[in-house]
Amino acid sequence: MPETEVKRRLLETLAASRDRERELENLCDDAPSPAPERWTAKDHLAHLAHWRRYAADVLAAVHAGNPTPGADDVDGVNAEVQAANQERSAAEVKEAAQASYAELAAAIEDCSEDELLRPRQGRDGAVWEVVPPNGHLHLGEHLGFWHDAQGDEGAAEEAQLWTRDVHEAAFTDPKSLALGAYNLGCYYARSGRAADAIPHIRRSFELHPDLKEWARTDKDLDGIRDEPEVHAILA
Repeated sequence: MPETEVKRRLLETLAASRDRERELENLCDDAPSPAPERWTAKDHLAHLAHWRRYAADVLAAVHAGNPTPGADDVDGVNAEVQAANQERSAAEVKEAAQASYAELAAAIEDCSEDELLRPRQGRDGAVWEVVPPNGHLHLGEHLGFWHDAQGDEGAAEEAQLWTRDVHEAAFTDPKSLALGAYNLGCYYARSGRAADAIPHIRRSFELHPDLKEWARTDKDLDGIRDEPEVHAILA
């Protein structure tokens, strides 16, 4: 990626995500979940806001020259966020979600291009790469979860295609394109749609062969892992 463009591209994807998240905001209310395992729109918003703030904290630490915060116990953090959200009103959650966008945008603006392009402490990739998985990629995933839970497969798929398009419009290096393709393949795999998943997964490996190692244990692929063609591309 050209060094003068990373900040602009991150801010563009964040703006696109902010606009698209209004879909969840409009559904967010104080009604309880109809089932303990089903997240409400409020749950999704609170979760997304937490991880945007995490990305902002990483960037702020880099900018200040401090150690970056870790995120090892993801499942534990997610459970804590969901539990804390139960006591908050929909209005509070919406306000916090909006504030998290402003916080992340400010953190991106504060960083220099050099800081964003530095290797990320304790992780593969550059510092800027903390933003997409906690921004538009994360939102698209949760829009898919929401629509799938409502039985609207078409809307869930459209959200994944939107995510892929936003990502590929902003980030054109092979590694980033591979991530967009892989995420879309994982969506189809979770839905058991092997024929739709395989072309995207294969393309992701062609663009970024190291993804294959991750894919060998990725639970998102478990629903199609027994397919002979999946065996072949993971070999």
